[in-house]
Amino acid sequence: MHQIPTARRDVRVIDPDQVCDATAVLADGVQLQHSATVLDALGDVNRLSILLALHHAGHLCVSDLAFAVGMSDSAVSHALRLLRAHGMVIAHREGRLVRYRVTGGLTERLLDVVSEGVVGDVVLHAHEAAPHRGPAND
Repeated sequence: MHQIPTARRDVRVIDPDQVCDATAVLADGVQLQHSATVLDALGDVNRLSILLALHHAGHLCVSDLAFAVGMSDSAVSHALRLLRAHGMVIAHREGRLVRYRVTGGLTERLLDVVSEGVVGDVVLHAHEAAPHRGPAND
């Protein structure tokens, strides 16, 4: 059965089965909007750098992130506010220190994909037992 909306049934459709499939995969408007927001956030090199740093280095505070990505503390804080608002990072307090980490399955999966092309063979000090393997050694 074709899922053509009643209001649009008078519109000419060439391939109804394909139109039905295309309509079905776009049915969850909320999830579609969330995915577009995540992709938009990943489209900025500064936010992407922050997310990759957190994804691979673990929980970091603003000043450490700022040093790692070469941005000011205030610019990193601003980017983190946006990433938090979109559910891509969360913060947790350790005394006076606030540390951030990546959250969300979609965000983590996309960062894994991006990492394949961006992150080479890097020995991570926090994870020395398991160095990240980039595309050259896969």
